[in-house]
Amino acid sequence: MVNVEPIFETELGQLYNADCLDVLPKVVTETVDLVFADPPFNLGKDYGNGVNDSLKDHEYLEWCERWMAESIRVLKPGGAFFLWNLPRWNIELGHYLNGAGMMFRHWVAVDIKYSLPIPGRLYPSHYSMLYYTKGKPRSFNRPRVPIPVCRHCGGDIKDYGGHRNKLHPDGLNLTDVWTD
Repeated sequence: MVNVEPIFETELGQLYNADCLDVLPKVVTETVDLVFADPPFNLGKDYGNGVNDSLKDHEYLEWCERWMAESIRVLKPGGAFFLWNLPRWNIELGHYLNGAGMMFRHWVAVDIKYSLPIPGRLYPSHYSMLYYTKGKPRSFNRPRVPIPVCRHCGGDIKDYGGHRNKLHPDGLNLTDVWTD
């Protein structure tokens, strides 16, 4: 196994710049509160660092299952797992997470601008982020976003069906569709 050292440390944790399959096996079981994974999307890109981004579909999924299994192992009960990927892969990876006993919480669609068209397919305009927990989440703080206002006049963008006065003063509940 490769000897991997953190590149940054504080009292809050450590940051590694390494292959997660070299780091995760060294992490003590059930000691991590949150995992955020943004793996290569297997699109054949050249990252210039030896990453093979052109695997056969089954090889890519098997690789993802290896690091997801390690991620699940290190998560504390109630810990959160976020996975950022293309919808095409998150369908398959979500199936794996369901089978691994993780609790599905949300599928967040993130609207992306200026993506390149793919011949023979619809114009891709979103990525997906899966949110799972290892069992019942320990907490969920409902995130709120400011009520949208016109940048010119400062008035509300929507009329909220005449129920503006019933909205929470701290803002709107965050939805599962995000705009880039």
